[in-house]
Amino acid sequence: MKRFNVDFYQRLFDSMDTNAVMMQVEEDGSYYPIWCSEEFTEMMEGTAEDFIRLESGGTMSTIHPEDREEVAYLFRHHVTKAGTNNLNVRKCTVKGNWIWVNIHYAFVQEDGVQYAYCTYFDVTDIKKNEIQLENMYEGMRQELVKFSDETLATVRVDLTLDKIEVTLGRDLYDSDSNALTFSEAIQARADYLPIESERNKFLQMFRIDNLMQAYEEGHNLVSEVMYSRRQNGRQSFVNYTATLMRQPVTGHAIAFITEKEYNSEKVNETLFQKVLAEQYDMITYLVDGQYGVVIGDADRIEKGSIFPKKRNGSYGTYIKTQVAPVISGTEEERERLLDALSLDRIAKQLSEREPYEVNLACEMDGEIFNKRFVFYLVDKEAKFYILLKSDTTDLMKEQRERNEQLKTALEEANQANVAKTAFLSSMSHEIRTPMNAIIGLDNIALKEKNLPSNIKEYLEKIGGSARHLLNLINDILDMSRIESGRMVLKNEEFSFGNMLEQINTMINSQCQDRGLHYDCVINGKVDEYYIGDDMKLKQVLINILGNAVKFTPVGGKVSFTVERTAQFEDHSTLCFVIKDTGIGMDAEYIPKIFEAFSQEDGAKTNAYGGTGLGMAITKNIVEMMNGDISVTSEKGVGSEFVVNVTLKNCDKVGNQENGIRLQDMKVLVIDDDPIACEHAVLVLEEIGIAADSSLNGEEAVEMIRLRHARREEYNLILVDLKMPEQDGIEVTRKIREMIGNESAIIILTAYSWDDVMEEALDAGVDGFMSKPIFVSGVMEEFRAVIQKKKIGLPAQEHRAELSGRRILLAEDVLINAEIMKQLLNMREMEVDHAENGQIVVDMFANSKENYYDAILMDVRMPVMDGLEATAAIRLLERPDAKTVPIIAMTANAFDEDVQHSLQAGMNAHLSKPVEPEHLYETLEMLIY
Repeated sequence: MKRFNVDFYQRLFDSMDTNAVMMQVEEDGSYYPIWCSEEFTEMMEGTAEDFIRLESGGTMSTIHPEDREEVAYLFRHHVTKAGTNNLNVRKCTVKGNWIWVNIHYAFVQEDGVQYAYCTYFDVTDIKKNEIQLENMYEGMRQELVKFSDETLATVRVDLTLDKIEVTLGRDLYDSDSNALTFSEAIQARADYLPIESERNKFLQMFRIDNLMQAYEEGHNLVSEVMYSRRQNGRQSFVNYTATLMRQPVTGHAIAFITEKEYNSEKVNETLFQKVLAEQYDMITYLVDGQYGVVIGDADRIEKGSIFPKKRNGSYGTYIKTQVAPVISGTEEERERLLDALSLDRIAKQLSEREPYEVNLACEMDGEIFNKRFVFYLVDKEAKFYILLKSDTTDLMKEQRERNEQLKTALEEANQANVAKTAFLSSMSHEIRTPMNAIIGLDNIALKEKNLPSNIKEYLEKIGGSARHLLNLINDILDMSRIESGRMVLKNEEFSFGNMLEQINTMINSQCQDRGLHYDCVINGKVDEYYIGDDMKLKQVLINILGNAVKFTPVGGKVSFTVERTAQFEDHSTLCFVIKDTGIGMDAEYIPKIFEAFSQEDGAKTNAYGGTGLGMAITKNIVEMMNGDISVTSEKGVGSEFVVNVTLKNCDKVGNQENGIRLQDMKVLVIDDDPIACEHAVLVLEEIGIAADSSLNGEEAVEMIRLRHARREEYNLILVDLKMPEQDGIEVTRKIREMIGNESAIIILTAYSWDDVMEEALDAGVDGFMSKPIFVSGVMEEFRAVIQKKKIGLPAQEHRAELSGRRILLAEDVLINAEIMKQLLNMREMEVDHAENGQIVVDMFANSKENYYDAILMDVRMPVMDGLEATAAIRLLERPDAKTVPIIAMTANAFDEDVQHSLQAGMNAHLSKPVEPEHLYETLEMLIY
């Protein structure tokens, strides 16, 4: 390749400080760079050597593939115009980036060789703008077609030529079909605007010089909403919009004009403002301490307003000059409200919650007006807020009147509740009085000797029905007390273990009678004692368990699980789960189960009985214990009730030792149920008793054999009654054969042990305990075993002999008095009868000292009631007046009735109908 002397051109381009390249051009149009300027190499992001090496192949590799054919043609034919030419192409830099360049080139020939010298200009940004403009123009052209389907009319206008290029739409004018200039068409369109001021505004808006000026000032969009009468006679609001731009090829000014119906938007805007204006008398924005009123008219403000004097200004000044002077209240209240309205407090409150509301009372013109300021956050950094201010004077007045109405209604409701409660209490007494006679006579009749079997059966059914009726009365009274707010929970220390034992004894007996399997399990640790109302808690659990038994067919299962789920401070949450495999409930009925008087259907009412109040009472009691109750059930599968209650912890752990060194005791627990076994060990270890466990009898016998060989006998062995392979009695028999009478053996069972007691005692069992176990129960039974084995005898509980005792009976209903005499005579007691309270006082006052061993006192009696009679007796000046046991016998069954009895000086309170055994036991305990 012939070298070209470039000195002249190099000096020329260097002096011009431009992007220049010298090329040698071959006949086929290919070229080879032989020199390039420093400025050119900077534009190409490399060195001269990099560029020359890149282009030395003559393949135009740095030219975009779409531009190579044009460049090759020009260079092959040496196309020039007046010796020069230029073109725009895409060129790749040394680093691989594509840029747009404008090339100015010229061809020269020397010694028969063709050369080209070129200057390059980077026009990338210009081309991008052109492409963007072309895309925008094309987009607007496409939108024009689309808008023609959605809008009333669309027009594309060449403003430079005052020419309409395209007109489309569904509601065109007559003039659109004529060849009018744009200026003429605008004049014709203006005739359809009936409001003169808007018509003039329309003509000014669409004057070509005004549109061109707007475009030159950078306003690419102008828009106005005006009222128009359309070509077809329809009248509507129309949004006229003009989008302005340059045509990328010709450079002419172009306008895309649309006419769009604006009725819906106009209605929405008006409604929005009207609704807000009705709700708020001022809507304002706050920006960096300055306010601007958006909605609110200072000329139409009603009396008592604190509307700003200016529509724009300082928020702080507005509060200081217009709000602060009218705030009513004490100085301290005024300061507090002003602080609440400060910008600092607004910012702080809105950073934590939204909206932020301040209510204040303002005194103006001798009247009090209530105002509400509501703040919303728009932008935290800009301190941009919205303030909605409203007058709530009428609302507050209505609320005060409503509160007065509610107060009056509440007082009336309370009076109605008091009347209803009094009525139910009176009815309770009236119903219980004959019920006392029915149950009493039934008990007496059942004690008659040589009763025919069918008569005995009838009497038992009468007694059962009477007790069922009594339960219904109790449910109604409980519900009445709950509704009237008179039910109060006791807060007393009670034995949790004793409560569960009583429940299990009752439910297990019912399950055995009905052929059901019953399990009670304690998961984890629960305390021996808690503080609360054990009677109400027991009522809840027995009600649910009783229903589970009632609604589970023969062969089914009822399970009762107890677990402590949480402890916090000095309280514990206990969870009770009652599951059964009974008839279940429909999903539609489950939400209604806790409603008063609710029963699933009449057939079940007939089959199972009940008032429909039990679960409503249960739910109320549970909620009074800061608890909750839930139920899941499936028809034909069964139900599950979950009860959570909160009880206060109790430090008492029971009289555990009583001469027994717990740390020296060694106990073995034998139970095939892992949970029951673990619970028993946990309970024992909690009080320091070392306990081993075994899950089957064979393993347990081997463990005992090994300890016996080492003479390390177990002090106490707790063995489950029902186990597979070997039951508790068989295991006991084997233990006795091996170690004799060394250890105490106590049978654990969730069932009644009456049927197996004789066999168990013959096998060597020392005692029986109900599952689940508690420390107090274990220690009590263990002490009983020690007593049985003649190792220390605890003091016996006092019980008086009733035979020969003289009782003074106060009862105004003669049949009840006769029944009570017979019951007392059955235990060989002598009875004197008084028909009212005054006679009781007189008989006692006229008797010898200590003549009467006890007084049975009815509460409701004529002349003087039982409470007054008791108080009178206690005031008598004789020693036995203070000590004689006085026992209330009354149909008044509320807790407060019991309190009234005790406050009057009575020793006990028995609710009618009185159970004979309960009466005898009470007399035995109180008589000395």
